[in-house]
Amino acid sequence: MKISKILAGMSAAALAASMMSLAAFADETATVKADLTGGTVSLIDEKDDDGVVTKTGVLTGTNVKLSDVCGIDVNVTVGADSAAKIEAGDWIGGGLGYNSESTGWASKEWSFQEGAKDVTGVKAADGSYDFVLKGTDPVFADTDTYAQVWLQNWSTKDFTFNAFTLLDKDGNPILVVESDKAQGGNTVDLSEYKKQTEVTLNGEGKSTSDGNKVRINIKHPWCDDAHKADFNLVDDWSVFAGADAIAVTVDISNVTDAFTAYPCFTNGIENGIGYWEASDNNPAVTVNADGTYTFIVKFPAALEMDANNMFFDIATDLAGTDGEDPAVKMAVKKVVVLNKSDAEPADSSESTADSTDSDESKGVLVDSSDSKTNSAATSSKAANNASNTNPSTGAAALAAVGVALAGAAVVATKKRK
Repeated sequence: MKISKILAGMSAAALAASMMSLAAFADETATVKADLTGGTVSLIDEKDDDGVVTKTGVLTGTNVKLSDVCGIDVNVTVGADSAAKIEAGDWIGGGLGYNSESTGWASKEWSFQEGAKDVTGVKAADGSYDFVLKGTDPVFADTDTYAQVWLQNWSTKDFTFNAFTLLDKDGNPILVVESDKAQGGNTVDLSEYKKQTEVTLNGEGKSTSDGNKVRINIKHPWCDDAHKADFNLVDDWSVFAGADAIAVTVDISNVTDAFTAYPCFTNGIENGIGYWEASDNNPAVTVNADGTYTFIVKFPAALEMDANNMFFDIATDLAGTDGEDPAVKMAVKKVVVLNKSDAEPADSSESTADSTDSDESKGVLVDSSDSKTNSAATSSKAANNASNTNPSTGAAALAAVGVALAGAAVVATKKRK
């Protein structure tokens, strides 16, 4: 039985190409691309009765023979769930090995706890992990008519398979197999901000659909108690007072088609800030593949706010179905308060206990200079579902406000290469 059938239940992961731990061999090692979904790589798929390969694998077109392969190094990046378990010392494990006619189902168990299993996940310089099986004898026979190398993850579902590297008898790479899918992500230039203060988060939120558009809430002031854990990700919102800008980093996965995403924000003060459409103040980012994306919101002056009524989310133009969990997943990984000066900003917040959450406190945000809205902005101002709607006056109160600011310089680069 082929391993593709045996491993049908293996977890699929987002894919990237990163082999920094093997960079020394980059100039002398062949590199090919393949679909690493599910954590398995076909070296060859089939041969006919005359020994002719009829379905190609990663060895096709290379000088590597099956009998050259004496080991394997699988490089992965772990997600938040696995990272937390590793930090806590919890057991995470699986299997690593080979499959062919000559090997049969040949596997070793792995874990992150040294000595607990045959293979230990070793952290590389870039934060990824390597799982290595090495030997001096050939793993496969050149007469095999199919052959695969694989890694199973039994405990979690948040591995990104970066590369499978075939090793020779001396443990050196002879073929690096990288993902054939691009890894998404971007970088925002924050160099103008001398003070950067990371905010403590109480969760990562969850992607949801509202107004048939996908988004993730960071601060939703009008949700009911059942949704507060997902829609209010900071316990003390006063930390934003005096900010010149805010940067938000989000992991986005299960991306199949490109879409745009951008922050929406209001400071909750009458005639205050209301960013409901992408602009230079809150630039849109193109999401074209699974990856980590950073968004920025800039303010015309040190931020004044009413924390009870402040709203903050990452909106998208990606279609969703209200009441159903979106296929695309979003997780907030980092929120950073940015200031151009190192000096402590004056506390201009209105986030004290005296602030109320009444309809009257929501104020009408109106500015005749820019009353434009679109479906994504309307979605961000509305509630997520019937169970967490804005008060009737509150929904009408959030008219868009245009504020002219200097443009934010956004530098888009690949997250990983």
